[in-house]
Amino acid sequence: MELTTEQRIAVIAKAVENSKSITPSQSVEEFIAEIKTEDVLVEHGLLDTQKNDLEDESQFFLTQSAEEIDEEDQEFGVSKEMRGVYKNN
Repeated sequence: MELTTEQRIAVIAKAVENSKSITPSQSVEEFIAEIKTEDVLVEHGLLDTQKNDLEDESQFFLTQSAEEIDEEDQEFGVSKEMRGVYKNN
């Protein structure tokens, strides 16, 4: 059985509609993000980097170890009012 032109167009339209409803998995989204990041770096190089930023991050390049918390990333004090909120929840 051969499909008519209208039937083939309808099949293609349905396939396109179905493809738009598929949500990529988290790993696929992460892969796409990595590829896009690589494209930006290849095209533009590192953007607004500081020497100390590069030194901090380069020690972890191609390793599985996590970065230690820098001084700027450490938590800061919480007011008495906010401590009460945390304790009550």
